[in-house]
Amino acid sequence: MSNKNNKKNTFLKRDDQHEHSSEDNRIGDFKSLLFLLKYANSFKFHFLLAISLLLCTTLCAIQSAKIMGFLVEDGLIPKDYNQAWKIAGEILLLELLCLITQWAGRSVLVKYSLKTILNIRKGLFSHIQKLPMSYYDHQPQGRVVTRITHDVESLEIFFTGSLGRLFNALFMAIVASLAMLSTNLKLGIILISSMVPAVLFVFFTRDWVRKLNRKMSRLSSALNSRLSEFLNGLDVIRSFGLESWSKSKYDEAVGEHLKSQLAANKLFSWTRPLVSFMCSLPLIGIIYFGGKEVLLGTMSVGLFVTFIRYTERFFMPIMTLAREIHIIQQAFTSAERLTNFLQEETEESIFNDQNRNSDDIIISQKRIFGDIKFQNVSMKYAEGENVLKKLSFHIKTGEKVGLVGTTGCGKTTTVSLISRLYNFQEGEILINNIDIKLYEREYLRSKIGFVSQDAIIFRADLRENLSTNGISDDLLLDGCKKTGLLKVMNDSNMTLDTLILEGGANLSIGERQLIALTRVLLSDPSILILDEATANIDPHFEKIIHAAIDIIMEERTCLMIAHRLQTLDHCDRILVFEAGELAEEGTKEELIANKGYFFNLQQATQKKEEAL
Repeated sequence: MSNKNNKKNTFLKRDDQHEHSSEDNRIGDFKSLLFLLKYANSFKFHFLLAISLLLCTTLCAIQSAKIMGFLVEDGLIPKDYNQAWKIAGEILLLELLCLITQWAGRSVLVKYSLKTILNIRKGLFSHIQKLPMSYYDHQPQGRVVTRITHDVESLEIFFTGSLGRLFNALFMAIVASLAMLSTNLKLGIILISSMVPAVLFVFFTRDWVRKLNRKMSRLSSALNSRLSEFLNGLDVIRSFGLESWSKSKYDEAVGEHLKSQLAANKLFSWTRPLVSFMCSLPLIGIIYFGGKEVLLGTMSVGLFVTFIRYTERFFMPIMTLAREIHIIQQAFTSAERLTNFLQEETEESIFNDQNRNSDDIIISQKRIFGDIKFQNVSMKYAEGENVLKKLSFHIKTGEKVGLVGTTGCGKTTTVSLISRLYNFQEGEILINNIDIKLYEREYLRSKIGFVSQDAIIFRADLRENLSTNGISDDLLLDGCKKTGLLKVMNDSNMTLDTLILEGGANLSIGERQLIALTRVLLSDPSILILDEATANIDPHFEKIIHAAIDIIMEERTCLMIAHRLQTLDHCDRILVFEAGELAEEGTKEELIANKGYFFNLQQATQKKEEAL
């Protein structure tokens, strides 16, 4: 039983924020942020300008605190009201400069932080398109969505809000410390020392906050994954009456997320007031020690007032840090998650063929005729046994070949290798007698048309669903006419401007499949792959789709994966797969006469159809 559980756990990769794997995936807070800041390289000057303005804010605030003592000492105590008004005006001017420079600095920082976030979003979307198919085999869809929504939003909150306050706090703490030490070394050391407990408390609780943020992020990702899973499977849930079951599972995920949120709130409910209390200790220190020196005459009243202002400027940053610590830690957690995601191996790195010589020419223009050879090809998905074992066959240009076999025998894997969706470990695959590793992947895939059982339809008008290559409407309609889609459009009052909903929700299965076939015809591929393209189609559309397939297959090499054996009638030859190996091959009549795997498969299919 334990072995089964282990296999179940290893099928989907564990979230990188999981308690048992977070340390293995730990990159480091600042290292993660530095990695993401490469998206801000083009805005270096603007960020330096924003930081300079915030530093000016700090200097103005400290100078304002300093001359507050002069106001008391030189203006109010000697009752020199002209001097007092003059100094008060200087203080007001400095405070006004504080507001202006802070507003300007924060505005510049927010503006270019948002542009940086936009670059990160673009980088994430670009990276999603570069990840290999094997990545998505082991990652829940909701987890990927969480990376580009929740994690980016957490980073956006930090960059647009907390980062400016953090810079202000950092500059204020440093400049206020220097001002206190330079004004009165003894009192400055006492006041700074009194802040040590608060600083240490914030420092030592950061890991606690980090763990809670990790847990909240992981549970948020799991919640999105569960929601995505249930939305995609809504028709199955409805069909089997599993609404209550799905709701209980979702409520369970919501409950776990709620517990983590409440745990975080509980932590913040006592840590923040405690930090506020600790930050008030410097005021007690200045009143006791400073007041004592004033009474003894060793410190002037003006200097005492200045130190009070310095102390306020000094402990406010610590208070800010205590308030912002959860946002900062959440940003660090999200930055780490995004960095881990952006460092996932892309197709380019995985398909970096070691056998390729440095002088090999990458082919991106040579015409592909569709002659396909597999020579002793073996392949496995990550860990485990080979799913293809020393597979060898030859498909000639223009030949129509059927691929049959039981579920999991390697049919879909075989056609996936032709498109280089996955890598193989042994053997060679040749197209036009050229190793497919020498073809540019995008060019190779553009010459292969693929139609699966489930047509992929986007939320867009029919024109965009048929082609995004700028093909004229006349050519689009001509393609629709050839496949029979135009007649269906006329019968359904559809035009090229008709909006198609996501997944083709406002279309029938037959209409979706006709769109997919027309899309392939318009792309004019050299190799056509049909993966049970006529399954689950009603008799009316099946006839139209078969006619469309006949048109598309003309003068093209065609590989047809079929479970319904009657769809193989137009095939020149059939390849029969069994456990990742080529069990037999030949025409349909030859295979039936041999009474081998294909014959047994046909008998089993006939018995199943008779039983139904």
